Amino acid sequence: MRQFFRLLSLTTAIFTVLAYPVLAQQQQVPTARPAAPAATDEFKLNGFRSANFGMTADQVRQAIRRDFAAAADKIETVENAVERTTVLSIQVNDLLPNTGTGVVAYVIGYRTKQLVQVTVTWGGGINPNFKPEQALGAARQLQAYFAGQGYKADTVVTNAQQRDGSIIVFAGDDAQRRRTLLVLGNVTGQDGKPPEGPPVLQLSYIRDPQNPDVFQIRRGDF
Repeated sequence: MRQFFRLLSLTTAIFTVLAYPVLAQQQQVPTARPAAPAATDEFKLNGFRSANFGMTADQVRQAIRRDFAAAADKIETVENAVERTTVLSIQVNDLLPNTGTGVVAYVIGYRTKQLVQVTVTWGGGINPNFKPEQALGAARQLQAYFAGQGYKADTVVTNAQQRDGSIIVFAGDDAQRRRTLLVLGNVTGQDGKPPEGPPVLQLSYIRDPQNPDVFQIRRGDF
């Protein structure tokens, strides 16, 4: 699980690149591609299954019981000492067909004490047997699904190669600026060599990517 939380922090860094267009341009992140149709007022990203943004930790636990009854008795609770958030996580088998074990993490914000992010991770240290063809298959399925949901076209990014070799398979915001981010990592090695270890596919739903609900030192504190 330690590697999982390291991956979760890595995704947070990618959020930052997407949240600030000027910085993204300086780092030569590929520009958005109009892969999704124009957003409609009806489309809203509310969370993941029964777990809606704004829920308390106890409400999220109840949502997990509704969605994943078999895993509800094995909820792992971890306090992030740096961000001072609380993460409730469970392991789920074949959340998508032929993906094996994945981890669903529900992030409870520092200030609001409400659900602010849900991240699903496959591969890496979670499932060492996760194969590249499984990762690519799941990535394509999810990308095709998100393309038809109605994300704001001017926010959509697809197949964007990052400096660390990872790929933003899909990123897009709804009308409320809530974000979906799908990242595929460890699919290419350095100098043409095969990557070490299995690929990592990570899907995140974020309530407010512009204002992360984490502990931050404020101006004037020091």
